[in-house]
Amino acid sequence: MPEPAVRPAQPPTSQPPQRGPLNRVRDRRWTSRRLPEPVRRLPAADRPAVARALRKCVPPADPSLDEPALALSAYTRGQIRRYGWIYLFPPVGLLILSAAMLIASHEERRLGTTIVWIGVAIVTPASAVRRLVRLERLEAAIRARDENATTGPGHRRRMRAPSAATATIVAGILVIASGLWLQWDAHRDRPDWTIDGPHGAFPAPIAAQAPLHPQKVVATYPFDVLTYRGVAIEATPKSASVTAHRIRPAGTYWRFTRRDHRLVDADLDPATGRLLLVWAHLDPDTRTIEAPLQAMVIDVRTGKVRWNRTVPSSSDSLEGAAVIGRSAVIPAEAFTVLDPATGRPRWRLRDRCGQAPAGTAGGTLLVGRMCPDSGLLVEGHDSATGRRLWSKSFASWWPGRSLARELPVSVDALSRNRIVVWTLEREAVYDATTGARIGEHRQLVHGDGKVFDAEAGYAPCSIRVSGGHRKGICATDPVSGRRLWSFPFPGADETTQLRSPVAVADGRVYTLSSDHGGEIADHVDVNDARTGALLARVSPPLPERGRLYGVQAVDGGALVLTADLLPTPSPNRTVLLGDG
Repeated sequence: MPEPAVRPAQPPTSQPPQRGPLNRVRDRRWTSRRLPEPVRRLPAADRPAVARALRKCVPPADPSLDEPALALSAYTRGQIRRYGWIYLFPPVGLLILSAAMLIASHEERRLGTTIVWIGVAIVTPASAVRRLVRLERLEAAIRARDENATTGPGHRRRMRAPSAATATIVAGILVIASGLWLQWDAHRDRPDWTIDGPHGAFPAPIAAQAPLHPQKVVATYPFDVLTYRGVAIEATPKSASVTAHRIRPAGTYWRFTRRDHRLVDADLDPATGRLLLVWAHLDPDTRTIEAPLQAMVIDVRTGKVRWNRTVPSSSDSLEGAAVIGRSAVIPAEAFTVLDPATGRPRWRLRDRCGQAPAGTAGGTLLVGRMCPDSGLLVEGHDSATGRRLWSKSFASWWPGRSLARELPVSVDALSRNRIVVWTLEREAVYDATTGARIGEHRQLVHGDGKVFDAEAGYAPCSIRVSGGHRKGICATDPVSGRRLWSFPFPGADETTQLRSPVAVADGRVYTLSSDHGGEIADHVDVNDARTGALLARVSPPLPERGRLYGVQAVDGGALVLTADLLPTPSPNRTVLLGDG
């Protein structure tokens, strides 16, 4: 049989894999004319071993690579000596970046940036020195390979002490680390407040109930206070601190101080002991107050900050008073409602109308609004969602009067989810949820100075008695306007104090009456809120009888009187009266 023909071997048709751009750059670098000849002639397969030898400064495992390793080491040492530490590109980049940070950083961050810059300036030259020493040691090890001086069989390496360059690098790294920590600390959202206290246990109230004979001075203060059980809170606008003072014994319970903010407004929720504080930022350079506003809540019992929230606003003031209860309300540029427990934003109301909180009734937030097209409105909004439940205008209460749409009304909450709206001449009761009118009538008593509790209203009035009329205090039904009871003052010329003469608490009505035309508080009358029976009539031991005091509150077993109508300073601006 004929033998089969032998076919010649065919060349492989598959092409070698394409090298990526990074590998091509590496090849170009290894074949650069500036490199020594033994390095340029080095095969691509042996290049990683030589590069590893220089990087770790240990002789290559293959003795045939000693010549290119020595040539590359000598070339690298020459470059370092020629260009100095600038040859080390990563440290130089870090140094440039640190210099840019130093130029762009704020005043409070420059210390950390400067320390980083100093640390880099220490590490960079020391790294070049250390690199030179290691390369020289590598060359000595390669030359001694044949003599078996350092790497011969059975030879044990001798531990060397760290060089001065290594110690300098370690010190520089520690300096850089400290500078970075200072930078991080400056970038942190650190609070600018400090709290001194609380000192001791929470103070007990002056008494378990409102005073029956408030004829003893419990305490006096040269500022307005917010009272909560056994503490009197000093929260003066434009101040940098808020202080909770012990009422008895006198002393500081806690003091809350801010560095870069000033107080704008404060309100207290007596049901929960939450103190709402609104602050504006203080520019440290110009010492002027500027937006935005910042709202926070402090627990009066502990002095701890429960939450802190920035309120978007372009103004450094409020359009009304801040309020906290079932909601925390900040009437800034936008009417902002927050959760009082967490500070989480619930809703905002922002339009051309000016808004001010008018109170709360159940789950309804009452808002007074002054709109350009509709004038004064009283609206009910769902306190959780902000949905408008109803809106009312009271311009019809002033028929024929100019600017009737802009004349003010007063609003308060009653029991059973009702609200009362009144002026000097009219009064009406509405359902807080639906806005349905329950009753409306003409004002039969003086609307000025009128106060309400859950079921009735109390105000100064004129009472018909034998021989004429007497001034006194009356209780009325807010739905029908019917007079429930009246109490005429014993003195023929006696009248109510001109300013804030009435308060109601714990089933008692407190009235300041005057024998001097209302300008001096001569008597405190205490009546039963249900029947009007006179329970006590005392002469208040006011430290300054010539000042026009008014009733601010009845709280913590004390009757709180304040003389804040006149701006003149006084060491007895606020006076607390009690039974003992």
